[in-house]
Amino acid sequence: MNTIKIDKYFKGMVANRGLSGIETENTIFSFLAAANRSYFGISADLSVSKDNKIIITRDDTLLRLGLLNLYIPSFQYEELKKFALVDRKTTNLNPNLFIPLLSDFLAICSAYRKAVFIRLGKYMKPEHFDRIINDLNEIYKHDQVHILTDNRKHLNHLAKQLDANKLFLTVDKPDQDSFEFCKNHGFNLHIKAGHLTKDIVKDMHLFGLKVSTGVVNDKTLAEKLIKHDVDYVFTDILE
Repeated sequence: MNTIKIDKYFKGMVANRGLSGIETENTIFSFLAAANRSYFGISADLSVSKDNKIIITRDDTLLRLGLLNLYIPSFQYEELKKFALVDRKTTNLNPNLFIPLLSDFLAICSAYRKAVFIRLGKYMKPEHFDRIINDLNEIYKHDQVHILTDNRKHLNHLAKQLDANKLFLTVDKPDQDSFEFCKNHGFNLHIKAGHLTKDIVKDMHLFGLKVSTGVVNDKTLAEKLIKHDVDYVFTDILE
């Protein structure tokens, strides 16, 4: 299995949770698969273990990817690391697949010079932001950092430590309040693909702000959005 190539040249493709259309999402395997391809950036979902390690998963439990109904935040990371995840290619548990740390993800993005896109999970709190920023400074050391969240308080808190142009408000369907919030604070906008229009992109660009969209796995839709001049397209399989 390989990626699906789009017909238009576009430098803003983001491998959603790694190359998750082929490898198990949010794992070192999926990040390496994306890093070895032409993607501009790679995205990952952040959460927290019981011992406050910044881990990468979008789930509350191990049921979907680990076949165990265990609550992830109730385990320390050294315990979590022992649980094998399902290999997307074989549908079997693979002991080499496990929940990685943020530092593992950043090391891959740094080595392969890929832009970092990280989503803040619902368990993230302001006290975790210093650790995230410290890992970015210590491990990644590049400027292509993008942080996405639907929590406006978190965006305002992060803006005290990071440039606003690195921050994205995540919305399903944008409304006037979302636009005004972004424009007033200099934040970018991440929108579900079905609600993105050319006028939205144009309006945001007039204020020097960026627009990303996800997740798009349909080649025709991706090419349409690229024609709208969107900045980044998140995808599981397109390249």
